[in-house]
Amino acid sequence: MHAFNYHKATSVADAAAKFAASDEARLLAGGQTLIAAMKMRLSAPADVIDLGGIAELRGIKVDGGSISIGAMTTHAAVAASKEIAKAIPALAALAASIGDPMVRNMGTIGGSVANNDPAADYPAAVLGLDATVITSKRKIAADRFFTGMYETALEPGEIITSLSFPIPKRASYMKFKNPASRYAMVGVFVADTGAGIRV
Repeated sequence: MHAFNYHKATSVADAAAKFAASDEARLLAGGQTLIAAMKMRLSAPADVIDLGGIAELRGIKVDGGSISIGAMTTHAAVAASKEIAKAIPALAALAASIGDPMVRNMGTIGGSVANNDPAADYPAAVLGLDATVITSKRKIAADRFFTGMYETALEPGEIITSLSFPIPKRASYMKFKNPASRYAMVGVFVADTGAGIRV
């Protein structure tokens, strides 16, 4: 791992300012991918900006016909949420199937979606449920968010603050998982949104 400067952001605005002040910065959410990449020297940012201390990025709220999940909400919190289990049980089951207990307690929904690993679980749910990705700058529809493997519509320094999932009539998620890592070798999320079926 190369040397880097560590910064603990106190707010979304503070994180954006710290990012803008660096020539080579990375945002740290749960760190399940970034830290591993840094250890293998596949990523060598000059500055790492930790979003872990920003309380406004955590939490789950039911708002009418949708559920809002803060970007720094862990997989374990999504899996354990009674609100999500009642409204979108497939999303709670998806979160419970991610990695192992350590990954579920450290990894975050925002970090997973921003990373857009093709073996990740959440991107399938974001697309299947026609979610909206809410950032520090705008709202991005699911169909416009993912642009390629490990690529998204996020601009440099743009921070995911939350995701809004419309509550479907019914939904399900299934994956063919790697037996060791539990990553999805194939993952399919299907939702009956009322306006039609999304896969």
